[in-house]
Amino acid sequence: MNNNIDKNLLGIRLKKLMKDYNETTYSLGKVLNLSPPTISRYTRGEMIPKMTTIQAIAKHFNVNPNWLSGTSNSIFENEILNEDSSLTSVPIFKSIKYNLPLFSNEKIDQELNIPIELLSKWGAVIGYQIQDNAMAPFISKGNFIIIKLGNVQLPQNYVALHINENNLIIRKVLENKNNIILQPASLDYNAEVYNIHQNNIHIIGKVVYIHKEQNEILEK
Repeated sequence: MNNNIDKNLLGIRLKKLMKDYNETTYSLGKVLNLSPPTISRYTRGEMIPKMTTIQAIAKHFNVNPNWLSGTSNSIFENEILNEDSSLTSVPIFKSIKYNLPLFSNEKIDQELNIPIELLSKWGAVIGYQIQDNAMAPFISKGNFIIIKLGNVQLPQNYVALHINENNLIIRKVLENKNNIILQPASLDYNAEVYNIHQNNIHIIGKVVYIHKEQNEILEK
């Protein structure tokens, strides 16, 4: 690993990772066994983490430690370790709970191998294992998906969201004045209507990749 650390760029990149993945100084500090003020000093560029800490942060967020330290422009480590490699792995979460930092959720043992060029375009993503058949047959229970984190323009077919602090679900989402409509694909599920002023609606992103017998890329 390159030792010429740019502490200001490290702070900027760490702060962005924390924002994208809903990590706080407290949650990340707990993972790293560091105090929240120490994490804050890293994000402000006031202090350089130890090499072992940089590596631990990079492993937690699944990024290249040289990119995190500001000595590389390649966010994915595989781009550095193997120039011939076109894939990198993304961890898959079994459930994603409301108000719990993403990487604190339960993962399964399997990972998804995704083309690096797609991940570079998508930015912050997470892998998720579908927990119901509401969007079947397009996305079925047990399928693995990639969710691109960030703002979503509605209407949208495969939106990842929390409703009233419940676990993450995937639904087609429509807007109608002050309401949003959750539209399942399966006839076994009913459409649901929620008022944006009376309900807690937290959209985290949209599905861009579905892993099944024939992988389906929804956004290139």
